Amino acid sequence: MATYNQLLKPTISEIELFRVFSLSSEFQYITVRDEEKIELQKLMERVPIPIKESIDEPSAKVNCLLQAFISQLKLDGFALMCDMTHVQQSAGRLMRAIYEIVLSRGWAQLTEKCLSLSKMVTRRMWQSMCPLRQFKKCPEEIIRKMEKKIISMGEYV
Repeated sequence: MATYNQLLKPTISEIELFRVFSLSSEFQYITVRDEEKIELQKLMERVPIPIKESIDEPSAKVNCLLQAFISQLKLDGFALMCDMTHVQQSAGRLMRAIYEIVLSRGWAQLTEKCLSLSKMVTRRMWQSMCPLRQFKKCPEEIIRKMEKKIISMGEYV
C-alpha cells in the first residue's frame, strides 16, 4: 500500500501503471537468475508495452511476465514458469486493489485505465485484440483479419 500511495498520481501513463504493479511488495522475493536473462530479453522484445528498467531488475521481470501473461505468450524455462505462476495468481487481485484505490481518490482518467488493465488481466487479452480470441475454435486467420479492421463488436451483429 505504501508503494501505491507513493507512486500513484492522477496523470500516470499505462507504462507507469505497469511499473507500479511490478514494484508491489508482493514480488519482493522474485529475483532475476542468470539462466533466465536470455529468455527474459526475448520476452522483453515481444511484449507490447516498453519496459524502462534493465533486465537485471526484478521489477522488469515482473512487468515482462505480466505482459507475457496477458499476451498469452509461451515460456520455455521452468524457473520463469514458476515466477509466472506467482505473478498470474496475484495479478487480478493487485490490479483490482489499484483500481479501488484510484477510484476512491476520484481520479477518473486513471480509474478508466486501471479498470481496462484489470479487465485485460482477467481476460488475458489486450484491448486491441478481437474478443473472438476467447474462442479456441475460431480460425486464427479470421481473427487477424478482424483485428486489422477497426470495427466495434456491435457492428458485427
